[in-house]
Amino acid sequence: MKIIDLKDRFARSLVAGFFASLILYTLNIFSYYILHFSHRRYLNYAALMILGREFDNSTEFIVSSFAQICFATSLIVIFSYVILKEKRGNYLLRGLCIGIGTWFAILSICYIIGIHKILIMDIDSAISFLISSSIWGILGAWSLHKLDEQYDK
Repeated sequence: MKIIDLKDRFARSLVAGFFASLILYTLNIFSYYILHFSHRRYLNYAALMILGREFDNSTEFIVSSFAQICFATSLIVIFSYVILKEKRGNYLLRGLCIGIGTWFAILSICYIIGIHKILIMDIDSAISFLISSSIWGILGAWSLHKLDEQYDK
């Protein structure tokens, strides 16, 4: 019995989204801990939405990380049916638009609901989020395109 049948479009978008979301998570952690460019992590926002505050211990860290990866994966799944459903060219450009659009929409919603009063956003973090979100969108579109080519015959 197969757990995931990649002949199914949903399963392919789930795998592509998970791959892109792991890269997004890694880029954000790299930018925060190694480059010290970003002063915010995506999982801080996930923790705030789940716990009402930043995480305090390793269990909350794991739950916040898991939630962030699942949320980003679900966005790729949704976009795979809305924007990436046509299997024609320009999938990388569409992925870039998904990444930039998602970045703008999420930061706008955070501002509207007041999250930026708790987690203050600086320009370095905003740029880091823009770059990593763009890469996430491109990787999600690219990996879905590759899976579509291989399994959708």
